[in-house]
Amino acid sequence: MVGKLLVTVVSGPDEPEKVLWGLRMALNTFIHPYGEQILDDVKVLLFAEGVGIVDPSATNLEEYRERLLHLEQAGVKVVACVSIAENIGLVEEYEALDIELVHASAYVAQKVSEGYTIMTF
Repeated sequence: MVGKLLVTVVSGPDEPEKVLWGLRMALNTFIHPYGEQILDDVKVLLFAEGVGIVDPSATNLEEYRERLLHLEQAGVKVVACVSIAENIGLVEEYEALDIELVHASAYVAQKVSEGYTIMTF
């Protein structure tokens, strides 16, 4: 197995299929449904509208939380953009889920320098 993937979710609660498939792709490329680890590392960045998936008023909130939990349990690190989370008032929701808030531009630059391929949903 070789390779590292950064799945960036920019779709938000108004596009649940894209969000859910993006989160599923992240999980399935790290731990294949048949139990094999496919890639060395997979990370998820919630950015743009994707930061809003933890909003208590979001449609499909429970499904999003369940997918985020599955990612955590599998060892896939999920982070979200701190600037957007602060701007839309979701810092507490991210803290409650123990999801790290990062400066997205610096995070992406770091992951690119570390050889990650970026996939966007």
